[in-house]
Amino acid sequence: MRPGVLLRAGLALAVVLGLAAAPAAAAGPDDIVVTVPGTGDAGSDGEITDAQLRWGLNVEAGGGAFAGGCNFLSAGAAGDAGGSRVWTEGDGLYRAQDANVRIEKPTADGGWTTASWSTKCQDPTGAPVSVSSTASASGNQVVIDGGTGTRRDGAVDITWSGSFTVVFYGGMTYWSVSDPRLTLDASGDGRLVGTASGYGTSMDDTTTWNPIAPQTVVLADIDGADVAGVGGFTVTPRYLGVTTTGGGQTARTATTQAYWGSFPQSFIDFHRQTGQQGYWLTTGGVRDAAKPASPLTVSYSAAAPVTVPVATAGGSAAAAAAPVNALRRAPAEIDPAESARAFFAANAPITTQPQAAGLVPEVSRALSPVVLPLLGSAAALGVAIVAVLSMMQALPWQRSSPSTGPSRVARA
Repeated sequence: MRPGVLLRAGLALAVVLGLAAAPAAAAGPDDIVVTVPGTGDAGSDGEITDAQLRWGLNVEAGGGAFAGGCNFLSAGAAGDAGGSRVWTEGDGLYRAQDANVRIEKPTADGGWTTASWSTKCQDPTGAPVSVSSTASASGNQVVIDGGTGTRRDGAVDITWSGSFTVVFYGGMTYWSVSDPRLTLDASGDGRLVGTASGYGTSMDDTTTWNPIAPQTVVLADIDGADVAGVGGFTVTPRYLGVTTTGGGQTARTATTQAYWGSFPQSFIDFHRQTGQQGYWLTTGGVRDAAKPASPLTVSYSAAAPVTVPVATAGGSAAAAAAPVNALRRAPAEIDPAESARAFFAANAPITTQPQAAGLVPEVSRALSPVVLPLLGSAAALGVAIVAVLSMMQALPWQRSSPSTGPSRVARA
């Protein structure tokens, strides 16, 4: 058989069996090397061609708002609303799906469904989300398919093409993320970054409305993700215990310990321009327990996604433990026609300063065991003195009056 025929037969056999050609070191100048890429399955290195990213950022991104109805996620990069105002359906700014990006919500039976304009402010049971409790949230998540990248020696590098928008107070403030990229080493440590953009305004002048130049932002710092997991993994990004500066983060206390922290520093720095800094770190407000980062899920194949934990109607365990301030609340709703200044007024942390201990101490705390016997002795001494003065006729009411003479008591 001629050499050319042998070569073609050998090549066909290698392709059919899915085998790579001989190592390059052993290949001759006239040999053809065929490489069959991997599929990104768990335990194997190779190319990843259709990964899925699923994330809700935090409970607050689907919670109730003091104005505008609620906070929610939208597919695609939202256009210019022209100012700080509540969106309407007719604006066309909201999208439940945009190319390979969609917004999903948990259902009451534990499944998932695509969100819509009419359901974006509802919890899994269909009830409107409430600002009075951080346990009330829609649970909406952004889902992006089509991620491409590699797994090499256990390390993961995946990039997604697409955008989504994070909308707070019904649209009074919003920002977008484009083309997120996940890089993790073999230990599962790394980060999720993205290109952030949006529109900024000012608390002091809400007529200000300026586009924000796109910039790379760390969306999530990740530790210990199970990168070797079957089909993918779910991991909660770092938030608890994270310290940042310049965003108004309050000091950690025993009360806030369970949910105290912050999103990454570059994330907080970006939100100096959007006015949303207070939603992504502990500020001392009644919504603090809804701010910790939510679990993030990555599936190496969108066609075979890993099981996603569905939050209950209460949102998260951290949110369920949130304090509710019964003494002072912002108004439940602000008319959209009002100036956006109302939004910023309602956005201020709503707290009450606790009474300092010891200002009005209880009796049992103020009196030591030594004080009570001393008071008893002083009282007995006072009674004895009064008795002696009485015997000496020296008490004021026992003295003689110039007009009446000696009293009857004195003569007795």
